[in-house]
Order: sequence, then structure tokens, then C-alpha cells
Amino acid sequence: MNTKAVIFDLDDTLYPEVSYCLSGYKAAAKYIAENYGEDADAVYEELEGLFREDARMVFNRYLEAHNISYVKDDVMRLIKVYREHMPDISFHKDALPAVKALKERGIKTGILSDGFAAAQRHKCEALRAEELFDIVVLTDEIGKDREAWKPSPAGFELICKKFGVVPEEVIYVGDNPKKDFYVNKTAGVRTARITRADGVYRNEPYFEGVRETYELKNLEDIVRYL
Repeated sequence: MNTKAVIFDLDDTLYPEVSYCLSGYKAAAKYIAENYGEDADAVYEELEGLFREDARMVFNRYLEAHNISYVKDDVMRLIKVYREHMPDISFHKDALPAVKALKERGIKTGILSDGFAAAQRHKCEALRAEELFDIVVLTDEIGKDREAWKPSPAGFELICKKFGVVPEEVIYVGDNPKKDFYVNKTAGVRTARITRADGVYRNEPYFEGVRETYELKNLEDIVRYL
């Protein structure tokens, strides 16, 4: 089948997700410093340590460790700061060469990403993704209550319609076994997996055992499968 489009996942596929998390904790540290009279650098160092120890309930654990009385709304405000900050992130070194190589072959490129819309939109703005890719689809913007999030085929169907291609002419490149490769079963889209050494989802199980079509050592490898 002739490949006419290659679509990429965003987090940990095109850029390291850990860098976004740390950028978010810097923004939250500044907020905590301003509202609780703490030193921003010290707060960030502690938040980073808590995150690397366990990514769950980092803000709750910080507040409790400092005997700061809080209610749910206080934590939600911190989460809002985290999600809505403008991140300091950059592409993996193999991302832009891969996109360039695809464009030189006349292949359409795009991004399809899950996640809260405000956070994902800011990531795309920070990376200038809409200048580099032919299409950017954030699943949180096309459905309600995560109904269009992967493994739903909704985002892929939208891209195929926009590009005027059939699913079999598309390759989706991702990293998360829980949701990035199941579209091969639901829509016939071929998939490719990039495994990053520090990838957040590298050890997740495959959803219903559906594996990728191709394995990549780096993103530029995708050209071999066109």
C-alpha cells in the first residue's frame, strides 16, 4: 500500500514528556512561592524529587509535608497552573530530520495527541508544531469526556477526511502500547513504535495484545517503511 501520510503522537514520541512535567512543576513552584511564602527554587527542587519518586499526587504530598492546610480547590488550582503554563520543551533530536525526510518524499505529516486540550495546545505552540506539520489534531477538542481519545479511531478518521486518504495509506507513529497501536485493528491504520529510554509509557502492556506494525530505533527509520 502506498503511504500518503505519516501521523505522530506528541508526548514522548516527538519530545520528552518528562521535560514537560518538570516545566510544569517550575510554574507550580512559582505559584506556591507567591501564595505560601516559600522560596521558588527550593519548592521546585522538592516537587521534582517527589515527582521522580512517584508521579502521583505530587502537590498533595508537598502540601502535607509542609503542614500546609489545604482543600481540594487548592490542589485543583495548582493542577490548573501546571496544565495551562507555557512549557519550556523542545523536540527529540530525531524528530525534525524525520519530518523533513517525509516532506521531501511528498508525504503529508501530522500530529494526533490525547491529553487536556489547554495543555496540549500550549505544547504545540511551544514547539511551533502547526508551522512544521500539515495538520494537528487534539482529540480533546473533537469530542466530549475523552470519547475521542485513543484508542478511539475518531481522530484518525478526521485526518483521513482532511487529507483525502484511506486509513491503509496512513502510518501512525507512537510510543504508548496502551492506546497508540490499537487503531490498526479498528481502522486499518499501520502503526510504528518508537521506544525511548526515558519514555513514561515504555513498560505499559499492549491494549488487547495489539502490537505495532513496525519497530523504530529512531524516528528517521520510518522512511524505510514507506
